[in-house]
Amino acid sequence: MGPSGDQWPQGQAHSTTWKHAVDNIDVVDVELARIGSSGLLFVSREVPTSWGSLNIYLDSVPPGDDYYFVFLNVTHGGVYSISERFTILDSSSTSANSSAQLAPDASKPTVTVTGAPGPLQTWGTTFGPQAAGAVALWSGLADGRTTMVIASALVSAALGGVMLVL
Repeated sequence: MGPSGDQWPQGQAHSTTWKHAVDNIDVVDVELARIGSSGLLFVSREVPTSWGSLNIYLDSVPPGDDYYFVFLNVTHGGVYSISERFTILDSSSTSANSSAQLAPDASKPTVTVTGAPGPLQTWGTTFGPQAAGAVALWSGLADGRTTMVIASALVSAALGGVMLVL
């Protein structure tokens, strides 16, 4: 999945591709991570795995040779796949070994990724819920109040279980 040792210049759209090899995973979240930095760049939520690729436009992402994509299974919350490490170049550089496979796919959407990885980043794009029921359920829980109520209930249940044991 994704790039393999390629160099991605800033200010251009690049295509990251994958093969849909696991059954029952209809959508994934795509995140951009950096080994030398904490935090993530949230690229896109709920990308249909059937697409096989997504165009990503880099805007002011710090250059570095330690980036990789993380593809998460949104139904179970587990990591679906991690790409090979690749380089993001600054806007004045040109890529000597950028693969022709990275050319944007005109039939797929383009998502813009801006800024540095960090804990307060938001999603670049969210695609609508797919046919999978669990995805539609979690999409409905996106508002802060519902999520807070569920999180509070889970924490209370966990603490109650700890107190019972003590």
